[in-house]
Amino acid sequence: MRNIKSKKFIPMHAFSRIAGPLTLSLLILFSGNSAAAQHVPGGRKKTDSVPVFRHTPPSDSMIETRLVTLALQGPRYEASGHQVNVTQSNLSKAKRSWLNLLSISANYNDQTFAKQSAATGAYVYPKYFFGLTIPIGLFFSMGPDIRGARENVEISKNNREQLARTIRTEVLGKYKQYKNFGDLILLQNTIVVDQQAAFTQIEKKFRDGTTTIDQYNLANKSYSDERVKMLNLQLSQDLIRLDIEQMIGVNLDAVTR
Repeated sequence: MRNIKSKKFIPMHAFSRIAGPLTLSLLILFSGNSAAAQHVPGGRKKTDSVPVFRHTPPSDSMIETRLVTLALQGPRYEASGHQVNVTQSNLSKAKRSWLNLLSISANYNDQTFAKQSAATGAYVYPKYFFGLTIPIGLFFSMGPDIRGARENVEISKNNREQLARTIRTEVLGKYKQYKNFGDLILLQNTIVVDQQAAFTQIEKKFRDGTTTIDQYNLANKSYSDERVKMLNLQLSQDLIRLDIEQMIGVNLDAVTR
């Protein structure tokens, strides 16, 4: 018989000794590669994302403050300031009005001592003469005029303050109406969508011959009526928007965004 050489088998406990360090080294290798894959030159991780800055719309209080500030910079309010300046100028004019009532006169006597009459020996005095005239009525009319001009100044200031309050109320009231129309438009848009869906179904049934012409016309009228309401709401909001922009002098979008 041919001798069969026996093969040498590695015991399991010996294999575990060999495979153990090998497996550990492979695990370390893979974990190192995965950690390295998460980093790029410069120390930034691939998972790091660029920060996104989102614009936060201003609150209603901020928008209202902007609207009032811009409205008070309009020509209507500026005109009231000029009116106050006019009344203050009239007050200053009334305080100096007494100067217009005064008159000063002067007289010069050209006779000298050399021209005296030898026969009479008389001299003419004085050589210079000045005169000042003060009307008596000045003391009675000047005071009331000044007080009246001062009262006009106070009236113009009060009118300016009242105008500021009126402008503030108007611009804030119109902005609230503008927002209200926006909410109504959103609600009306939902109704329009529902009516459109209902009309589409009726129209399909009408084409299939499963509904009558009266039901078709009724659905069409309901859909048209809701669309008309939507258009009227949009028109009202646009008109309010124009009024606000007329008061603030800029586009409303520049204030609300």
